[in-house]
Amino acid sequence: MNRDFTKRQRLSLFFTNIIAFAVIFLFLGLIIFHLLNQSAYQETDSTLEDPRITKRMIETEVKRYQKNPDSFPTKNHSEEKESFQSPLTNDFNTQVILWSKEGTILNKAAFGGRISQMSSLRLQKKDLDTIKEVKVNDDAEQLVFHSVTQKYSDDEEIAYVQIVSNVNQIEHSLATFQKIVIVCMITFWLLSIAVSFFLANRSMKPILVSWKKQQEFVENASHELRTPLAIIQNSLEKLFQKPDHTILAESESIAQALNETRRMTALTTDLLMIARSDSNQLVLEKKMTATNDFLQEITKPFAEMAEIQNKTFSVSLDKNRELSFDQKKIHQVFVILLDNALKYTQTGECIKVKSEFSHHYWLVHFQNTGKSISAKDKKFVFDRFYRQDKARSRQTAGYGLGLSIAKEIVDSHHGEVFVQDLIPRGVDFVVKLPLS
Repeated sequence: MNRDFTKRQRLSLFFTNIIAFAVIFLFLGLIIFHLLNQSAYQETDSTLEDPRITKRMIETEVKRYQKNPDSFPTKNHSEEKESFQSPLTNDFNTQVILWSKEGTILNKAAFGGRISQMSSLRLQKKDLDTIKEVKVNDDAEQLVFHSVTQKYSDDEEIAYVQIVSNVNQIEHSLATFQKIVIVCMITFWLLSIAVSFFLANRSMKPILVSWKKQQEFVENASHELRTPLAIIQNSLEKLFQKPDHTILAESESIAQALNETRRMTALTTDLLMIARSDSNQLVLEKKMTATNDFLQEITKPFAEMAEIQNKTFSVSLDKNRELSFDQKKIHQVFVILLDNALKYTQTGECIKVKSEFSHHYWLVHFQNTGKSISAKDKKFVFDRFYRQDKARSRQTAGYGLGLSIAKEIVDSHHGEVFVQDLIPRGVDFVVKLPLS
């Protein structure tokens, strides 16, 4: 893969991640601020809307005013108890204002030293019984109140009553909290830059690995196709060099070309199966199959070939059970493993097929006492075009695709195929298929 393209792709992923984190943090901050603004004033507003609390407060202030309008309010024991029970009856935060029809504050004495602050208030006759925000300018700071105004009487001196609750403390707390949230969001967004860089590199890894595998696959396939094509070309060119020869005289060249054509046909079939597997187009036609009958049918011709080659061949079967799998494809897997066992064992050596059931799996062992596989080769033995003994590849007519195809088929059945050592000498390929 081109380095410039890789770099551009990595940068694209990096900036995409940064923008994604920024959008997430932005929406998270907006949601937090919205919920906070709604909940911060909820207790104050709900109390202002509670008629039981507001009625008691209004009655207390009206009685005090009617009793002595020019005196500062003092509380007896019962009034103190009521104030403790009501979240609003705090002398500093909450105040009941009595208004005349003309919009004059009647209970100025109740404000004490704060009358200069409250004198700038004006009676608002619109939106009665509705909570509104009221701001009062002070020399030191601006005072903010949540207020509700109610009509009291048309005939008496007191025409309207207004309950104001100071929310400056809440606003200061909100401002502090908002600063903390903004600082935290910026800090974590800066941290997300490092995370984005890590994720961009991590996201590119499987792409690069896949690209490398694809490159190796194309190179190996091209290499494998080049040899039979060269042989076919040479064989045909020899025929043109001797146009007077009969077919019988050139039968060796023709047979060689046909043999390489068959090898190419087998190779292209294998490549097509691998391509379908990679694109998830491998279709399985599962049928209920008796395990012992299935194995006996497959192993019979291999037992005969082993006898001709003076090799010992045995089959050990567990109880016969019916399982659901694709007969043709599992048949292909078993043939690949049996063929390998025959190829890599010498005269006098043993081949054994063993079927057994363990927990929720059907295990089929393909064992041979031939040459062992090194620990290094075990890691790559199921890789495409991998051959343990490259010098024997032409002799055994292999391309290194058989075990790879076997793994693809077994994986498509949600099973597993692996290789292990056979003690004291040899190799054991195990196919593990689920019972259900």
